[in-house]
Amino acid sequence: MREKFCLNLDWYFKPSFDVSEIAAPCLDGYRRVQIPHTVKELSYNCFSHEETAMQSSYVRKLTVPAGLQGKRAILEFMGVMARYELYVNGQFVTEHRGGYSRSRADITQYLQPGENILFLMVDSTEDNEIPPFGKTIDYLCFGGIYRDVNLLFTGQACIEDVMFRYQLDGSNAEIYPEIRLNNAGEAFTGEAAVTIRDAGGGTVASYTAKADAAAGFSNPVLEKTVVENLTLWDTENPYLYSVQVDLLRGGAVEDSIELRTGFRTVLCKPEGFYLNGQKLKLVGLDRHQSYPYVGYALPERSQAFDADVLKNYLHVNTVRTSHYLQSEGFLARCDELGLLVFSEIPGWGYIGNEKFKEISHQDIRDMIVTQYNHPSIFIWSIRINESADDDEFYTKSNEIAHSLDSSRPTTGVRCIKNSHLIEDVYAFNDFTHWTREVKHYRELVLTNQQAVTGLDHKVPYIVTEYCGHIYPVKPFDGEERQLRQAQVHARVQNANQARSDAMGAIGWCAFDYQTHGDYGAGDKICYHGVMDLFRMPKYAAYVYRSQIDPEKELVFEPCTLLARGENDDNKPIPFMVCTNCDYIEVEVYGKSIGRFFPSLVYSSMAHPPIMVDTDPGHWSDIWKGGTIIGFYQGREAVRRTYSCDAHLDDLAVTIDHRELCNTVVDATRLTARFVDQLGNPLPYYNGILSIETSSNLEVIGPNTVAVVGGRIGCWIKTKPVCRAETGTVTVRALNTDIPEKVLTIQLRPDENIRCL
Repeated sequence: MREKFCLNLDWYFKPSFDVSEIAAPCLDGYRRVQIPHTVKELSYNCFSHEETAMQSSYVRKLTVPAGLQGKRAILEFMGVMARYELYVNGQFVTEHRGGYSRSRADITQYLQPGENILFLMVDSTEDNEIPPFGKTIDYLCFGGIYRDVNLLFTGQACIEDVMFRYQLDGSNAEIYPEIRLNNAGEAFTGEAAVTIRDAGGGTVASYTAKADAAAGFSNPVLEKTVVENLTLWDTENPYLYSVQVDLLRGGAVEDSIELRTGFRTVLCKPEGFYLNGQKLKLVGLDRHQSYPYVGYALPERSQAFDADVLKNYLHVNTVRTSHYLQSEGFLARCDELGLLVFSEIPGWGYIGNEKFKEISHQDIRDMIVTQYNHPSIFIWSIRINESADDDEFYTKSNEIAHSLDSSRPTTGVRCIKNSHLIEDVYAFNDFTHWTREVKHYRELVLTNQQAVTGLDHKVPYIVTEYCGHIYPVKPFDGEERQLRQAQVHARVQNANQARSDAMGAIGWCAFDYQTHGDYGAGDKICYHGVMDLFRMPKYAAYVYRSQIDPEKELVFEPCTLLARGENDDNKPIPFMVCTNCDYIEVEVYGKSIGRFFPSLVYSSMAHPPIMVDTDPGHWSDIWKGGTIIGFYQGREAVRRTYSCDAHLDDLAVTIDHRELCNTVVDATRLTARFVDQLGNPLPYYNGILSIETSSNLEVIGPNTVAVVGGRIGCWIKTKPVCRAETGTVTVRALNTDIPEKVLTIQLRPDENIRCL
């Protein structure tokens, strides 16, 4: 049977590399670290983009449990940026190039009784032969062992992966799993026992089929069998099944693997996207996996929570993994939530030499093999983002993808028109809408697909970026600029809903992110997101958030402070309200100025924003504050009142998770907002916070921070002590009379995680 252990704990790190230390590293110059880890923590902004470019050293001691000696030992790295060399007991084992792909190494022959030394040279410099590097890219890749490390003990024949292939006919599936075997011993004829269980753990199907295990690598495909009356996976009911595959040799289990999957069909046509035969308009956002201070190096809980933000807060149905393979934890959460995934290989505008192309093709293989069983993934993006045409290169890319997966379409993201369509779907970054006035000769919002493709017929087509860099907004920007960004997103999504020649539109982008000096706002941050780096919303976020059915959640988000001086002529109007209410009423100047209804400018959206553009007042009128009231089904449903004398009153502090694991490092987000006496935000208050934790917790980043736009976030991580206890986080607003905020977090070991 397979035994899996987590190796995230107790590594030793040094931000330099000396080849003479490989055989016998002296740990005096190292510091103890836990995985995930970044080679250097950065400031929130205004860092140098060269600070994480280094060769560094990671060392770990390892003793194999007595009962497992003699079994195959497979070391698994889920993500190391960007190249590493692995040595065990001074002997070179392997090199891996690529910072986003999973890698494995058989270290059996290098292990010895007693203590062993793992040594990893990690190179986080930007190598022109490794995608996405080659020219300055618009994001940082940071460095380090930033995803989990595992050690697998298996039989001589190891199941590397199972690609759970099936063909659906209604609610019945003809399944034919492909087992990817690595057999270090002699060939044998074995069997594979397959068990499928439903969400409640009940057995849906179980059968055994012949599985020939050739010496070395092989890919036996099991004979087909039919499983009936399945519940299909979709965005509203993301039903998942668990599958266990046991490789049997002489009736004994040689190796075993478990996975989760869902049953669904996807189809991309010129007239749209179909999930399980039902047309679905794709509405989404692009995602970078980076965070303040530590870049990529946050635990899986935090990576996965981005899916919750996208699906449960922003209410989009699609995410693009721009521009690289993202973590298994994030993808698994997309499966659970019903968030469709546009999965993309690493790359950004540059095609390198033959070695670069070889690694890019390997990235395609790694992406499809490791991510195949995720039902949320509906398409493979196998082209370097925004690169020029290279027909020979991309023809082979497409062939590799189709040879591994014939059930999903392929695509590649372009920023050039009349590009050669080699894949199944034409994907285009459409930045037509620059908030300019309409001209009779200029498309206002989105371009007709044939004007982009240059073809004489329509093809499956999707917009993969819009807005973003054409209208960046900082969290502390004024109301007018934030409103304009929201209006751009609303106009594009309105056009997306209205058009019949595209599957959907994915906006650039969900979250602000750190970048090179070539692309940032002068402080190395791209403020392209509808949310900031801490996943806190700008007005544009409310455009997406408000599109949910009001019977599921009533959303009422005024894009205004309703304060004098925010707009021209010292008036609080115009402003916009993003809501799924039927209409609103506005009270200002001590009276109601009328009811306002969803704007016909956005009439193709399910819930158009409401524009308030009638201001009966004068700049010299005495300002008395105001109230905005939302009505649903003829009744008042919600109201927001704004004071004429808004002043600092409190600090609103929230935390995403109140229970964390402390077997390994776990983390959750804390957010803090300064608010006035009515609970409204104060985005121009420049306050200072101190954040302190109990000894079993730690703040990621500085403990004393200045707010950004009247608010700030941080991540709190656990220390791996592996015992049940309570942790506390104390937040103080310095130089104020606001009482301190104390939050408690329950810390518990996870019995499913075994560490060595």
